[in-house]
Amino acid sequence: MQIDFVRLATPRTLSVDAYREFCWGVGLPETREGYGLLCGHHDDGRLGTAVLDDVEYARLLAHSGGGVVVPAEKALATIDDWPDLRPSAASVWD
Repeated sequence: MQIDFVRLATPRTLSVDAYREFCWGVGLPETREGYGLLCGHHDDGRLGTAVLDDVEYARLLAHSGGGVVVPAEKALATIDDWPDLRPSAASVWD
């Protein structure tokens, strides 16, 4: 997957409800640290998101300038599409 951008889904970066909705939608437990999201495109053009439990690693990737290959075992889950993490979003999964 080609990474387009990195986002964080954490209790600090999202509202309590949005964070819970994100965790529910991905099927992962709520944690104090949260999750790093690698949002990108699959080779066939479909949107996708790799979910990491290493938030600091995701932060480093956000500032890496691109071209970094992330080992597949770093991802806890992969999902189709990108979650909508904007504060104004009606739902994380719309």
